[in-house]
Amino acid sequence: MAVRELRGRPEALAHFPDLGQYRWLELHDQGGAYGHCAIGEREDMLELHITLSRWGTVVRRGLEGDVAWLREEARRLGKARVMGIRADDKGGFDARLFKFARMFGFTEMCVFQTATLHVDKEV
Repeated sequence: MAVRELRGRPEALAHFPDLGQYRWLELHDQGGAYGHCAIGEREDMLELHITLSRWGTVVRRGLEGDVAWLREEARRLGKARVMGIRADDKGGFDARLFKFARMFGFTEMCVFQTATLHVDKEV
């Protein structure tokens, strides 16, 4: 298995809040780390955020095992599904996400965008 739980938030996921909502994971193979994940328990799902630092045939095979591990972890936690979520604070859309997700069995693709209105105006 190429999934290792980390004690703290990795630099690759520094933009995520570290308020105890997520478990931090490192994905690795013989060549070292190839990605990091944040997973969080939600009502009936396991929320997944993933970032890769390299790609290739070996990493793709490793990710197949990682997805199997995620599926089993979701089952262990009593969750019905794993939902992959992509966040881009620069407003970019990456069409490659859907192709990438389908390679590993994810379905029901959709686009979800947000905007924030702060209640207390910052001066």
